[in-house]
Amino acid sequence: MTQSREPNDRDLFTRIAQIEYRLTKIENTQEQLEHTMIPGGYITEAFESVHREIDEFRQDVNSRLDEQNRKIDLILRHVTGMGNDNS
Repeated sequence: MTQSREPNDRDLFTRIAQIEYRLTKIENTQEQLEHTMIPGGYITEAFESVHREIDEFRQDVNSRLDEQNRKIDLILRHVTGMGNDNS
């Protein structure tokens, strides 16, 4: 009978080791989720990064529009003769 129980014991130890491994994976995943969801976590950092990029893009677009407006203004002054004023 001892021989017949040994494989069962090994199977039991193997199953316990597998359960411990799976539990550790679950705990690690839970910890990662907590770091992702907490204020200041990964999601918050990602949104802040996107906001910074949008702000930089907006500033670049506004700068280019200002430059185009100055050029158009200069052309209009020249075409209308307003650019010839020395005032």
